[in-house]
Amino acid sequence: MTKTNDPMYAALDAELEGEDLYPIREVSRLTGVNPVTLRAWERRYGLLVPHRTDSGHRLYSMADIERVRKVTAWIDRGVAVSKVASIIDREVAVSQASVVEHESSRADGAAGLREWQAKLVDAVNSVDLGRLDSVYGQVYSTFPVVTVLRDIVLPVWQMFRDNADPNGISGQWSFLDAFVRGRLFQRISYLRPGLPTVLMAALPGYGHEFEFLSAAAVVAEADANVTLVPGISSYAELTAMAEQSGCDLLLLYGNHALDPEALSKSLPRLEQSLACQVAVAGPVCAVQPAELERAGIRVLAVQGQEVITQVRGLLMGRFDPPPN
Repeated sequence: MTKTNDPMYAALDAELEGEDLYPIREVSRLTGVNPVTLRAWERRYGLLVPHRTDSGHRLYSMADIERVRKVTAWIDRGVAVSKVASIIDREVAVSQASVVEHESSRADGAAGLREWQAKLVDAVNSVDLGRLDSVYGQVYSTFPVVTVLRDIVLPVWQMFRDNADPNGISGQWSFLDAFVRGRLFQRISYLRPGLPTVLMAALPGYGHEFEFLSAAAVVAEADANVTLVPGISSYAELTAMAEQSGCDLLLLYGNHALDPEALSKSLPRLEQSLACQVAVAGPVCAVQPAELERAGIRVLAVQGQEVITQVRGLLMGRFDPPPN
C-alpha cells in the first residue's frame, strides 16, 4: 500500500500492516474513479463489497481494484452501470469453470494459472525474447487456447498496460504486446485445406488489436480458416468483400455500443444482402444483445468455449444462442 502523510492513512497503518488492502483514496488514485462514485456503486448496485476496519473505514483488495477497472471498461463500452454487475459475474463464473475443467492438468487450478502468469511476467521484465517464446510455447502445450488467452496472457497484458505511465507508454507492455500479436497472426494465418472460411471483420471502435486477434484465435479453434479484416470504410464495402470472398460465415467483432443507424439500417441491410451466415462476437454482445438480435444478427457468447461451439454450429447450419 502506498503511504502518504494523510492522517487517515496514519491511523490505519497498524490495522493494515501486512495486508494487501487499500483505503478508498488509494483505490481512487489507482483507478481514476472518485470516492463518491465508488460508494455509490457499493450502495446502489452492489458492485463492490469492501472490507471494513473496526472504526468503519472501507478497505479494498486488489481483486476489488480489478473489479473497479472492469466496471469502468464496460461503462466505457456503453453498458449501463446497473447492468455491469451481471456481466462481470458471468465472466467470473466462466473463468472459474475453466479452472475446474483443467485442474487435473499439469498446472493445477487457479494456483497453476498464477504460476504461469508469474513466469510470463518474469520473461517480460527480463526482456528475454527466447525465454518469453519458451514460456508462451509451454503454456500453449498445457492449456486450451481459451484458457491461455483469457486466464494467462490477457491478465498479464492488462497488468503491464495498466502500469504504463500517464501517456500510456510502457516498454514492457509494448514488448509483450508486439510478441503476442505476432504469434497470434502466425497462428491465425495458418491455412488448413478443406475447412470452411470465416471472414472476421472489426467494427468501428473495436478496441486494441490484441483483443481482436485473441478473439480470432478462439474462432479458429472451431475448425475454420479465419480471414481478418481489421478495418472497414463502410458496411457496403464489407458486404462486397463478403460476397467476393465466398466465406461461409461473416463474423463481426465489436467492443463498444453501436450507433442507432448501424443497428436499425446498416446491419439489417447487410444481413439481408448476404447468402452466408452473419454473426457478431465480442463485448458488444453483452452491451446490445437485444438490439443486435432485432437487426437479424446472431449474437455469440462474449467469450470462452461457448464461442467455439457456436461458430461450429453456425458453420453446420445451426445455432444455439448463449445462455442468459
